[in-house]
Amino acid sequence: MPDKLQNEIKINIGCGVSGLDGWYNFDNSLTITLSRIPLANRLLKLPRWPKDVRRYDVRKGLPFKTASVRYIYSSHTFEHFTYAESLKIARECFRVLEAGGVIRIAVPDLGLIVRDYLADKNALASHTFISRMMLNHSLQDFVHPGSNHSQMFDARSLEHLLREGGFANPRLRDFRDSAIPEIEGLELEVRRDESLYVETQK
Repeated sequence: MPDKLQNEIKINIGCGVSGLDGWYNFDNSLTITLSRIPLANRLLKLPRWPKDVRRYDVRKGLPFKTASVRYIYSSHTFEHFTYAESLKIARECFRVLEAGGVIRIAVPDLGLIVRDYLADKNALASHTFISRMMLNHSLQDFVHPGSNHSQMFDARSLEHLLREGGFANPRLRDFRDSAIPEIEGLELEVRRDESLYVETQK
């Protein structure tokens, strides 16, 4: 009998170079395509993209049947979309998840950045605050859409996004406190102190 876990559909949105075996690892960086051209890869010194990372723009919708997906994970990606785009994607996630399926989203913690700003006595604390939000779009976004942010979330706004997307009970969770069995392979220690995590079931 086939292993049920192997047959589950699991999506990693905005995986970067940290794709996980057995998952659909999506990222929209042009460098994925360029890195698979040997000459371009050597000349441009591009990231080492795993072969199982697929370049795909999730703003076009998720290429899965309704109620067919078991887990969706996304780390430091939703802040790169506009709010309208984020809401559309959240609704797509709701559509493709099966009953009881889990979605978990990690984003930079705006609340933490604000608290750091308020505690910073440096004369240029305001400038540090603005630079940490990375809201300055440039031509670099064309090559790597994850270079800068389009919005920022605190726990309240991220939970609100998921509720607007159709999920009834999104909740703030701790690092690697998740119903996703492979969370240790997905959630990076390097992001722990700068992130907030919200998870919910359909």
